[in-house]
Amino acid sequence: MTYITVGQFSIPIAWIAFFIAILYSDFRNKNKDNRTDKIISRLFWFYVLIWKLSYILFSWESFVQAPMSILYFDGGLKGNILAFMVMIIVLVKHRAGIEWEVLWQYWIRFVAAHQFVNYILMEQWVIAIIWLALLVLLEMKEKQWLIIVQWPIILWISGWMNALVIAHLMVILSLILKKKSYQQIALIGVLSLMAMTVTDLQSTVSTTDRVVIDLNTTSNDRYILSEKDQKLTVVNFFATWCPPCQAEMPHLQNFAEDLPDQVELIGINLTDRDNGPKALAEFMETYEVTYPMLLDEKDRFGKSYNIVSIPTTVVLNKDGQELERIIGPVSEEVLRNLTNKYK
Repeated sequence: MTYITVGQFSIPIAWIAFFIAILYSDFRNKNKDNRTDKIISRLFWFYVLIWKLSYILFSWESFVQAPMSILYFDGGLKGNILAFMVMIIVLVKHRAGIEWEVLWQYWIRFVAAHQFVNYILMEQWVIAIIWLALLVLLEMKEKQWLIIVQWPIILWISGWMNALVIAHLMVILSLILKKKSYQQIALIGVLSLMAMTVTDLQSTVSTTDRVVIDLNTTSNDRYILSEKDQKLTVVNFFATWCPPCQAEMPHLQNFAEDLPDQVELIGINLTDRDNGPKALAEFMETYEVTYPMLLDEKDRFGKSYNIVSIPTTVVLNKDGQELERIIGPVSEEVLRNLTNKYK
């Protein structure tokens, strides 16, 4: 689960974790150094603003087609890099007034709190307990070496192409350069290799058996998944009245226009929960949909796939087994990362 659904709105878990971690870190740091604390808060809010608004810059066509999509999406990895660059400029500008010890402690606390809340909400209890233990340890003894301990855990869980991983590495490098503890660079290298090795050992993918999809399309053709040759099938369950479904459509269509090899995208309209054929036809015309749209008129597959919140996107292997699902709107970047992960 990557979103929490409230009514018709899907709130990303990562955002909830981010804001809780900010509030917690601000509260715990409020008596440390007022000037540094203000600079840190400014840095984080600059980051959020640039990261979110960079969606317009990097996904202009999708934004124009569905302006409300900015509520659900951000600038992705490119947006994170842009936000980091701005943060570095602000840091350089205010470096004389920064108490670096306070900055590092704030970051260590933020990371631990963010990861704990994030994995609690995602119901990944083992990882959440690991981060809770690190957070408790930090509150008992504010030691800078904990920033080194956090690094391989983040890398192991998220991989290199992750904003938090990149940001954490930059903070560690600032600590090493400031303290001139160059021997720690070798330690970081060793821990990185260990984390990457453990990640490789976890390559076994768990699957869930599902009912084979067999439905009619909007063009009245029959679509039977078991007769298809693709290695992966991305299935998007949606309804036309759903705002997050509308927001993600430009991303799905962009993905469909440049599909990876051995990957197919299909949409399943939960017809029994929707507003009828006319609404679907207008929806497809508005977003210029070209990929297959299937009609689940009796909600058979919506129920068999346990679709409670929409949109929901499910990745299936060639045997029709579920590899992963995303609850809430999905971006083109996430779709490409998912297909690369399972190909």
